[in-house]
Amino acid sequence: MSNKLSIAIWLGSLLVASAGQPTTPNAFPGGTRLPNLDVTWGAFTYSGGVDFEHLGGSLSVTEFDFISLLSKPFTVAEDLMLVPAFQYGYTGLDFDGVSDNFPLPEEDLHSFALHLAVIKLNEGSPWFYGGWACAELATDFEHVNGDAVTFDLAAGVGYRVNDKLMVAAGAAALNFNGDFWICPGINFDWEVNDQLRIGLYGPMPVILYTPNPDWNITLRGFPGGGIWNVEDNQGASKAIDLTSYQVGATVGRRLIGNLWLNAGAGITTFNNIELSDPDGGHSRLDEDMDWGVFGQIGLSLKAW
Repeated sequence: MSNKLSIAIWLGSLLVASAGQPTTPNAFPGGTRLPNLDVTWGAFTYSGGVDFEHLGGSLSVTEFDFISLLSKPFTVAEDLMLVPAFQYGYTGLDFDGVSDNFPLPEEDLHSFALHLAVIKLNEGSPWFYGGWACAELATDFEHVNGDAVTFDLAAGVGYRVNDKLMVAAGAAALNFNGDFWICPGINFDWEVNDQLRIGLYGPMPVILYTPNPDWNITLRGFPGGGIWNVEDNQGASKAIDLTSYQVGATVGRRLIGNLWLNAGAGITTFNNIELSDPDGGHSRLDEDMDWGVFGQIGLSLKAW
């Protein structure tokens, strides 16, 4: 599973939040706040060596992720709100103890993506509608062609039950010119009280506890990995598809103003790596891995 759908939900949630009163950023009309929204976020993540289930050897993954809005949300056609965002990701794959004929070397993989989210709010109505589009270049930069560029779309509809509860549903269509797939999702956000919030944002369940304005503790699940285009040792265009799901806890501490330091740890599960044709055809490698552990540290700038 790619984390693209999570990014779509993040952008859409931020748009909904920004549609509140101008003096109450990160809020719905009525003051309902969404959890842990950032206008800029960057983090290093290291996942320790996870053993292959059927092959000898293991995989360690080093990641750096950065995503930032390119502007505050702006309005077009009177009732449509848009926000563009930029994302960069680095993923380093380090294989240990694999055989000489293992089809992948150690890889340094990069991705650059432009995102655009849009939401339509209906004044006086609890219904709202959203969409998302993404264009991404994902490659090792040793081999770049049209297979390294992918396009994605998502759309959904939401309903504000009251000032404390929002529900939504939608679907994302990913990798239009590659291994195409459609992923449905549901979404709810429930402000239990001033300190506790529970939500499900597509593939991300979240429990957020805020004991005071300078600290927060988050328990969540989060899909990771990605798809990159590379050239194999026979000169053919191939796709590396890394799948993972992280479950863990993050502690956030306000440093100054809206700048926060975040540190987290947990386990990775549902780990898999595949080397196949760009359209998801013939696979030279399709290997499940055991569960592992990860650690993460980063900085974030909270929403305006």
